[in-house]
Amino acid sequence: MSDQININKLSESKFLVTVTAEHITTHEVTLDEDFLNKVNTKKFSKEQIIHKSFLFLLSKEPNTSILKKFNIEVISSYFPDFYSCFY
Repeated sequence: MSDQININKLSESKFLVTVTAEHITTHEVTLDEDFLNKVNTKKFSKEQIIHKSFLFLLSKEPNTSILKKFNIEVISSYFPDFYSCFY
């Protein structure tokens, strides 16, 4: 079964992401304007950025290993190649 990613907008910068895999997990993700300016050339919506980020994370680790609450920028601290998923 492939992982299913569901994204719900909580505010302009906060999202609740539910990943359905062998185990269902939820994650509160913050997406700041600074990050948008770094990676977004206006071709991706915030939801698309989060979706791409979770696809990247799920290629590296199971959903049960993903932090429950984090700012999306922290991903690059664990995976330096993270930004490559936007280019």
